[in-house]
Amino acid sequence: MQFTFSKNEKLTSRTLFDELFTEGTSLKAFPFSLKYMEAPVPEGVDRQVAIVVPKRGLKRAVDRNRTKRQIRELYRLHKHRINKPGQNQIWSIRYLGNRINDYAFLEKGFLELIDLYNQDNPQHA
Repeated sequence: MQFTFSKNEKLTSRTLFDELFTEGTSLKAFPFSLKYMEAPVPEGVDRQVAIVVPKRGLKRAVDRNRTKRQIRELYRLHKHRINKPGQNQIWSIRYLGNRINDYAFLEKGFLELIDLYNQDNPQHA
């Protein structure tokens, strides 16, 4: 198992990102919300992910950047727990909190989010 978060796994397409926010399915597990939908992604990856930490919640850029790093790390370490989708997907993981939290709190919320997703999307081959 490789615990990586490569460039191909990052959602960078503006059109896909906008489409995700208009048509995507949403799940919430504090302090995160997840939007996902089926979409074409590069070969070799199951999903592309965007990490969003709004300025409204965390005013200081250093706090937003730290939180984004922590979320990327959570995704990287726990993506093996996520059920393989039937088709390729794009995801947006959004931070809903309004203060910085310790890693253990974020990890607990992220694992709850993964469990919700797995219940919503049964395992595929």
